[in-house]
Amino acid sequence: MKDRHPIIIIGAHRSGTSATARALELVGLQIGQDLDSHREPRALQKLHEDYLERVGAAWHKPEPFLKSIWLRLRISFGAAWGWKEPRTTLFAPAWLEIFPEGRIVHVVRDSLAAAESIRERELKFQAAGDPPTGNLSDLDYSRRLVEIYLKAAERVARSPNYYRFHFEELQANPPAMLEQLAKFCGLPIVTRKLAAAAASIRPSRGRSTSS
Repeated sequence: MKDRHPIIIIGAHRSGTSATARALELVGLQIGQDLDSHREPRALQKLHEDYLERVGAAWHKPEPFLKSIWLRLRISFGAAWGWKEPRTTLFAPAWLEIFPEGRIVHVVRDSLAAAESIRERELKFQAAGDPPTGNLSDLDYSRRLVEIYLKAAERVARSPNYYRFHFEELQANPPAMLEQLAKFCGLPIVTRKLAAAAASIRPSRGRSTSS
């Protein structure tokens, strides 16, 4: 079987990457094994987080990493495959060195909406007894974090295999947007699969006005 280059889904946390990954999976993308509830490979989470920790960073405090050297790895797979893991946004240039023909799917969400979602999730975790994660309960901090991820993704925006879209566009017109995504990813256009994928996208609830 001819090797296929990966589809790499990037974007800040709470920006619609999970919904995008699930929809592409329904269309036909092999998204991996041993995934968590957000369709993220646990092994890749650990790989990224361990490296971030080694340079004094974390997913919610990426600045030290962005000033450090890049990770070097060598892996290979076959067939149509890819992954979604938000920390990949920070490591994207290194992954493109490993997979120069890899396709980057960059999911962008309104920064305030993404920040509010980060804070809402953090407050739920704290209410359940989890210790605080950085300053994620602060809306301004969370918004700055989203914007850092957006800026980090710009480092690969000139790649010929880079596709950026707004999650709100996917929510507004799932069938059309998913067909475009499937074509970009090199996935077969199968009507029933596209319909199932489109049905998996929840419509926008509108931007929150919380502060």
